[in-house]
Amino acid sequence: MSDAAFPKLKPAFSLMLSIDPGKPIGMKLAQQILDSLESRSETIRESGLSSGPKLVWVNIKSGTLKSHTDYPVKVNAELISGADWIHGDPSGEIQRLDVRSVFKTDDDALLNFSYLGLIHMDKDIASIFGETASPGLVTDWKAVTHKFIQAGSEKYKQLENEVFVAVGRFHVNEGEVLVEYNISAVVA
Repeated sequence: MSDAAFPKLKPAFSLMLSIDPGKPIGMKLAQQILDSLESRSETIRESGLSSGPKLVWVNIKSGTLKSHTDYPVKVNAELISGADWIHGDPSGEIQRLDVRSVFKTDDDALLNFSYLGLIHMDKDIASIFGETASPGLVTDWKAVTHKFIQAGSEKYKQLENEVFVAVGRFHVNEGEVLVEYNISAVVA
């Protein structure tokens, strides 16, 4: 099979988000349950609970979504609201993203912008999640996502009919963590 039978990627957008530290949901209760399992094996203790300590909510404080210069639909938008519900695998090696957000374009159209994806954890990203990362840290491109866009305006309707994928990385500044994504449209 030739390479021509595989999809290609067309650069579409850059996305930059400023995030708050994550808030674990169910951590205290889950830890109490784990601590009470004295007679259980260490394997059970290490695996955690699927709905306890492995869910983290992250507020997205601000963000920008901008079209790549060659992408036909021109978008210049600011975040209105957004959050990520991160589900960690029991091993801790993968974090599963579930982001929902709304952007407002410079011509006042609203875009519902959501995505699902994975973060492949390493020590640098773990330091960000643990709030111990030093300013100046820029991680490798370890997040992989697929994006969904719903448009409230005919001008942006084409975005609903595209498939988008992205890679992401983190930037740590003094008092701020940014998430950067390069987003491409999948084309035949």
